Amino acid sequence: MSNLSRATNEDIMEGNYDRPIGVSILAILMAISGVGLLIIQLLAFSVLNEASPLVGVTNTFIQAAIGFLGLLGLAGGVGMWLGKKWGWWLAMFYFAYAITRNANAWLSINHISDQYGALEQNLTSYYIKYGIRILWNVLLLYFMCRENVMSFFNTTETKKWKALLIVFVICLAIFAAGMFLN
Repeated sequence: MSNLSRATNEDIMEGNYDRPIGVSILAILMAISGVGLLIIQLLAFSVLNEASPLVGVTNTFIQAAIGFLGLLGLAGGVGMWLGKKWGWWLAMFYFAYAITRNANAWLSINHISDQYGALEQNLTSYYIKYGIRILWNVLLLYFMCRENVMSFFNTTETKKWKALLIVFVICLAIFAAGMFLN
């Protein structure tokens, strides 16, 4: 039985239920980062369009990808704050997508350095940076699968391995579609 089902309407209105502090922190950070990314995208719209050929993608693709991440962060943060199941799913996807995106960057470091002639000694910092990002998001996924967090979102009946499989398959499908569209 969920802790939320035992809370009264007054408790919910006052915020007096068992929300894990980490959920509150992540919800706020996700919402702020989502809004921040959308604002930066609007401010740098023309610069991003000029940079897209350098990255090897179309203007539409880079703008859609950045807008998608911004909206995902904002929606996930709101859903987490409200304690909704869909907020939990969006956060799970957000962190899985971050793992997939950073793993792709980590695996591409040598290819990109060969393509642009970067020095070998500078590559170590990139491996460390993307490795830390991957580890951080793995820890966030682990946190989202903890019993008290799943209880807060009323997702305790969801099998963790199945949820992780679903979000990673979606991430891989997005990367495959992106490669196909390039």
